[in-house]
Amino acid sequence: MGFWEALAFGCELAMLGALGVAGWSAADGTPARLALAVVLPCVALAVWAVWLAPRSARRLGPAPRAGVQIALFVLAGLALAATGRPWWGLAVTAVSIVDVAVLVARGREV
Repeated sequence: MGFWEALAFGCELAMLGALGVAGWSAADGTPARLALAVVLPCVALAVWAVWLAPRSARRLGPAPRAGVQIALFVLAGLALAATGRPWWGLAVTAVSIVDVAVLVARGREV
């Protein structure tokens, strides 16, 4: 595993963290906060498991897969920005998109 693949994994973890923070910040009251902080990352994990995971039976082709990944990263960045953390949202989105672009350009699995 090279630098760009390791960065891709870090971006995936950052996306899940961003969705968790966004979920926690989006609601009032601890039960609702906790529910959203768990549900939002789980939805992203479900999308990843069904269409993006290397061993998925329904794995998308390279171009659609990169598009769905970028869409998830953008949504996570926007969700984080909506919590009052626009620079963190921009950082997660920008680094993730650059990483996906580099991996696609090098012909690596994304």
